Amino acid sequence: MREQSATLNCILLAGCLAAASAFAADPEKTAAPVTPLDFAYAVPLQFEGQDALYQATLPLSVYQHTVRSDLGDLRVFNAQGEVVPHMLRQPERSSTTAPVLNKLAYFPLQGTDNADLDQLSVRIKRNSAGTLINIGSNAKYAAQTTLSGYLLDASAFKQAIVALELDWKNNKENFVGTLHIEYSDDLTNWRTLVHGAPLANLQFGGHSLLQKRIEFPALQAKYLRLSWPQQQAPLQLSSISAELAAERVEAPLSWLPVNGDAVAGITGEYQFDLGAHLPLQRIRIELPQMNTLVQATLFSRARSGDTWRPAANALLYKLHHSGQDLNNPEIAVAGTHRYWLLRVEQKNGGIGTGLPKMQAGWQPHQLQFVTRGSAPFQIAYGSNEIKPAEFQMQNILPAAVQDKPELKIRSAQTGTAVMLGGAAKLSPAVPPLPWKKWGLWVVLGVAVLLLGGMAYRLVKQLEHHDNI
Repeated sequence: MREQSATLNCILLAGCLAAASAFAADPEKTAAPVTPLDFAYAVPLQFEGQDALYQATLPLSVYQHTVRSDLGDLRVFNAQGEVVPHMLRQPERSSTTAPVLNKLAYFPLQGTDNADLDQLSVRIKRNSAGTLINIGSNAKYAAQTTLSGYLLDASAFKQAIVALELDWKNNKENFVGTLHIEYSDDLTNWRTLVHGAPLANLQFGGHSLLQKRIEFPALQAKYLRLSWPQQQAPLQLSSISAELAAERVEAPLSWLPVNGDAVAGITGEYQFDLGAHLPLQRIRIELPQMNTLVQATLFSRARSGDTWRPAANALLYKLHHSGQDLNNPEIAVAGTHRYWLLRVEQKNGGIGTGLPKMQAGWQPHQLQFVTRGSAPFQIAYGSNEIKPAEFQMQNILPAAVQDKPELKIRSAQTGTAVMLGGAAKLSPAVPPLPWKKWGLWVVLGVAVLLLGGMAYRLVKQLEHHDNI
């Protein structure tokens, strides 16, 4: 009996091993190399030279025909159909200019030894742009006048001034003094900016001390006035420069116009389909009728079946006042949502007849790629089957090379979009029927039934043997 039980166990163990071997015989398939035909469309990359790195701005068509909002279904191919390393970068929305020195026009102010600058009668001559070109003193006795100060014209500057830098030609080799600075926009009302700012040019024991720069809080004024204490020798200026404050410059955006559609059955709601996953930064809303002012809420969603999410509240207007047309400013947004909804309050009549229009503003990504292999190169995009691939710049360039300031990535341009695999690549792929796995399950089921039958017969034989 023990021998029969052992035989039964061996049979069951053999069945389990056979089933395990059957599953082991179905290893996971190795992913096939990605080819351009795995994507819906492509745009050629055009550039000059033979540098290793180039950079191109993504065109609108890429955002319109990529399946993933993170642009994960995008690759760069060379002429051999090989994927080359690449990465996407979102440029900075704004940049800061470096401070610069600009020469200032200056005019001497003549007065008597004891006269205050406010008591001077000054004749001013301007050009058609309003810039000072000459001034003169109405001093009664010219022989008794001395240099009392300077008038500076800063009306041409659009940026604030943060410092003045002076050069002078006083006869004495060593000079120490102070300076008083005032500002005005009308040459009549003056306010103090700096009082007693030190100036120096000293030479002693082989050492030199030069103090010719005066800093102050950022100021934007049309005119500045310099003066010094009466007991101080007049400052004989040879030049004066103004240091302008650093300025933030916003990069221009690309704009996509979209017409709105009224939501059926709901008054005051309008839908917009951008038809693309754009990295949005600004939204413009244009109302259909003049002299309209309404309160509205903007919503967005990534897919047509998703729930609307609030994006911004805004006061929208389109007014004609004093001969000018006034329109509401741009609305700051963020994200890559494709669908937008404008909900307008109706308590003041809404927007009247007509439909609003939208303009979506975005800053395109910069695509950086390595020119491995031979040209031509192309950006292939749009696929429901491709998983994202990340190429980090540290994997492309050594850190020592990246840190070199002289390294500049040259520009490439994108051409006209062409079809590869076509729009079918944008639709969800129908998975193939798993015939092999189904077959394995059938074989396993049959094996289990056979094992069960064998075990049943063995048990019956054992019972019959015990009854004898």
